[in-house]
Amino acid sequence: MNLAHPTYICLDVPEPQASQVGEVRQRHCERLRGFPVEVTIAGSSGIGAIRSQLDWADVEARLADFCARTPAITAEFGGVVRFPGTDIFCLSLADPMPFEAIHDGLKQTGVRFEDSRFPFFPHCTLRMAGPLSAGDVSELFGLQFPGKFSLGWLALYQRLPDDSIRKVWAARLSG
Repeated sequence: MNLAHPTYICLDVPEPQASQVGEVRQRHCERLRGFPVEVTIAGSSGIGAIRSQLDWADVEARLADFCARTPAITAEFGGVVRFPGTDIFCLSLADPMPFEAIHDGLKQTGVRFEDSRFPFFPHCTLRMAGPLSAGDVSELFGLQFPGKFSLGWLALYQRLPDDSIRKVWAARLSG
């Protein structure tokens, strides 16, 4: 595989939560329509994307080993958060600690990452761009997604030059 495109490490959000988030994105963000519903563990905050000059075979072996040692996590969405000074809204996680443990574990794999200017904040993005009314803001802040779910797949997604996202690898967390 080619790591020339920005490559992010994510946990795929399962159904029915993925469809619920997708419905919000359909109403509030043209840019995220069709994007995977996930929690980014490496790429947008904390450690950055996987360094592009790395050897894929080595990266894959390290990530496969990590997945074999790491158990799936049970999670629940928390409240809606708006990133300061932006129109980006996301769902926080009720308990960020399991995500922080996976994030910290990835740092120990030997895979090298790009720098990121933002501290790690596990979240699932609801909207990034587009028109936003006061009513939209109220609706977004009022959203609730109750219920626990299991995140059992670590996936790599690449952002392509046309701004589309493509899943390029996945492994079950089976530790």
